[in-house]
Amino acid sequence: SEMCIIVSFFFSSRRRHTRCSGVSWARDVYKRQVSTQSTWGKLSVIKMSLLRSQPMKYYKLVLPRESAWTIMNKLGEISCLQLVDMNEGESTFQRKYANYIKRCEELEVRFKQVEQELKKFKVPINQPEPEDLPEFLHNLRSFLQTRGSSHQNFLEEVESESTERWNKINEQVRGYDDAIRQHNEWLEYKHVLGKTRGLFDALSKEHVQVSNVAEPASADLPIDYVAAGGPRVCFLAGTIPKEDSLRFKRMIFRVTRGNTWTTLYDIEQPAINPDQDEDEYLEDTILDPASRKPVFKCVFLIVYRGGSYDVLKGRLIKICESFNAKQFPVPENEDDYKEKDRHIEGQLVSRRELLRETRTTIDYMLDYYSRSRFPRDRMSYIEELRLFVAKEKEIYHHLNLLRSYETYLEGFCWAPIEEESRITDCLFEIGNEHPTIASGKFVVEDSQVENLDPPSSIKTNEFSWPFQEIVNTYGFPRYGEVNPGLFTIITFPFLFGVMFGDIGHGGILFLFAIWLCLKADDIKAGKGALVPFLSVRYLLLLMGFFAFYCGFIYNDFMAIPWNLFGSCYIKKGGRELEREPDCTYPFGLDPRWHVAANELNFVNSFKMKLAIVLGVSHMLLGIFLKAVNSVHFSNMIDLFCEFVPQLTFMICTFGYMVAAIFIKWATDWSAVGLGNAPSIITTFIDMFFNGGRVTKPLWGDGSSQEVIQRTFLFLAVISVPWMLIPKPLILWMQHSGDGPVKLKKEKDDHDKRPLLAGGGHDSDEEGNGLSKIELQPSPTHEKQLSSDSSKSSKVKGHGHGHGHGEFDLGEVCVHSLIETIEFVLGSVSHTASYLRLWALSLAHAELSKVFFEKALADSIEEGSFIGVLIGFMMFANLTLGVLLSMDAVSYTHLTLPTIYSV
Repeated sequence: SEMCIIVSFFFSSRRRHTRCSGVSWARDVYKRQVSTQSTWGKLSVIKMSLLRSQPMKYYKLVLPRESAWTIMNKLGEISCLQLVDMNEGESTFQRKYANYIKRCEELEVRFKQVEQELKKFKVPINQPEPEDLPEFLHNLRSFLQTRGSSHQNFLEEVESESTERWNKINEQVRGYDDAIRQHNEWLEYKHVLGKTRGLFDALSKEHVQVSNVAEPASADLPIDYVAAGGPRVCFLAGTIPKEDSLRFKRMIFRVTRGNTWTTLYDIEQPAINPDQDEDEYLEDTILDPASRKPVFKCVFLIVYRGGSYDVLKGRLIKICESFNAKQFPVPENEDDYKEKDRHIEGQLVSRRELLRETRTTIDYMLDYYSRSRFPRDRMSYIEELRLFVAKEKEIYHHLNLLRSYETYLEGFCWAPIEEESRITDCLFEIGNEHPTIASGKFVVEDSQVENLDPPSSIKTNEFSWPFQEIVNTYGFPRYGEVNPGLFTIITFPFLFGVMFGDIGHGGILFLFAIWLCLKADDIKAGKGALVPFLSVRYLLLLMGFFAFYCGFIYNDFMAIPWNLFGSCYIKKGGRELEREPDCTYPFGLDPRWHVAANELNFVNSFKMKLAIVLGVSHMLLGIFLKAVNSVHFSNMIDLFCEFVPQLTFMICTFGYMVAAIFIKWATDWSAVGLGNAPSIITTFIDMFFNGGRVTKPLWGDGSSQEVIQRTFLFLAVISVPWMLIPKPLILWMQHSGDGPVKLKKEKDDHDKRPLLAGGGHDSDEEGNGLSKIELQPSPTHEKQLSSDSSKSSKVKGHGHGHGHGEFDLGEVCVHSLIETIEFVLGSVSHTASYLRLWALSLAHAELSKVFFEKALADSIEEGSFIGVLIGFMMFANLTLGVLLSMDAVSYTHLTLPTIYSV
């Protein structure tokens, strides 16, 4: 179970065209998740910015060294900053706070080991829920304030305490494992005696001289014996894992060439319930000390002729050792058997008592981590510690992003403009809470922001979060670009509904999602199997609604048509039907089509054309979004050299195909005969391979259609070099005319400048300890500005009439060539990809029809009540297990590539 937890400290140093994400105290329950693509979180009702990113500003952050941890801790809780890495040239291990991060990672490993022991001994762990985290942070702050010492030192206390407790737990666990091994050994010995006792009694009655060649299992066991009289017979007895028993037997047969007699007896193990306590089955069960699971073994007995010290004995012992088989000596008479039985039982009783006492001690130690440290927290102490260490690790990780000076740390960051007041208020509160330390400075940095690309910050809530995550799987919009996640709220569930369209199936999914929305609080409180569905309940709601809606268009209710508005077809005679003149079915398909002989051909043609119409419309939406972005950035080069030719190519090719589909639908072809109606595919192929020539016209005599097709073909061909050539030439002329532009502004006349110079803020208050600090220019920051400017000019060309840095014409030409090829080929491949809407919709309908006919229709025709009951149960199970579960999941997965086409 994944949990996006604690607060989002948004600092990311290496991704500039990604969302504003980063210092996150985001914590997966089982793994640290610090990612530049981490979620803003499932936010409550807030001011939305779905269409574009929130407006961002570039700030300078200055932290006094003695209060850096306190300030960073507070900033992490308000979660609205993204730091820039000021130490890119340094490795992780060379940074100032690398040692603290290493200590936190060691603690995480230790807590993972404790968690494994908790699971091994079946001690319950209360996992944190997202709603528990604010209360946890509040309780943590209250606890740290009552300690009377520095909050920063609590990490050292946790480190020393966890080390001490883990050493004690580890010592007890090792003793417990050793006790289990000894108990297993004596229990196996008991089974060996039980299985071999009858055999040796029979040999003794036959006066066979028996020689025991087994090595003793422990110092107090007899080595061997030789019975008097009879032929000399030697034997080996012991236990071996059941899975190796047959290989063991074959190996002995081959090595001894069949000169031994080997028999195997299975050791019966009692049935164990996974929820059963270990003490209830420990007495009669051989357990693996590591996994606490039963180990199935066999008792083996090898009998062969010969002396006790011959070559065959050595070979057999080596085979036993290679298979990790244990050997046990067997008493020579009945009295010795009884004495050995009493001795083994005594050893088992003492080992069981030792196991119970050790287990009680271990449970007591582990219970310390199972209970909550704070009274109002619902999570276990081990989870509280893991969240605390994750928070500490993030604090030190992002302190490493700042540049260290003698008395302070300096860095730069991005933040939404609307969050500026929160950040300044936060620093002011720190000054009030800790009057003895400086509170730091947060000022706008406008002087060098020109060459930097701000990160994007898209706010989401419980409704929009799953749709935004779908878009994020393929890419995140740059700062200022239109966010496709807004349009995905409709397009994704609608395309799913086209494939999954069925009144019954869509209605069930829709009602299930409504129930999840209404019972969300109760389901969260119950912590049942439906909790993972809550995060996508609104996605399921729209998917079910559109599947229900498309089911009405297809007029399909689990393979049964609904006759809601009558029919426009009347019987002409026999089985033939005739359409009533001027009759139009009000909504969806006429129910008569579901019983027509050519039903499959008609529905197949309708759904295929519908898929093309929807696919081309979806791709046109993506092209128009590019135009909106170009206008927003005032990038006329992209508008006229990319948007216009791409739109021209799409309209003149697949846009014309869509128009032809609507024309064919709107034309009555009964006059010329349905067989003489033009084929859309044939018309489209002739347009490209025959120069626009028309064989079967869609309207009139075809002359005007031929002129339109040739014009569209000419425009489509012209649009390809239009996308390829003009943009690199325009950029080249701009740069050759203006010359290279300096990568950065000239340095200030003063080598040192005051902190608040040009900051646009009031002077700092007295007594904060920072009024006289002077800052030096950061060479790392200037280097980064230069790098960002160079990359931007080479890849994007800016398109503002001037460039920054050196201009590489070859690189721009290659980039333009790749984009042109990608668009032209992508238009064809994406259009073909949208045919999955037709194929999967047809497959879903036909599969539903097969289930109904084979499971239920035959029983209804026969009129058997028992048959109908059994058939209905089969039909219901198939519908729920295949159509509503497997199909829904697979269709959701197959809808994702269509989003990429935008």
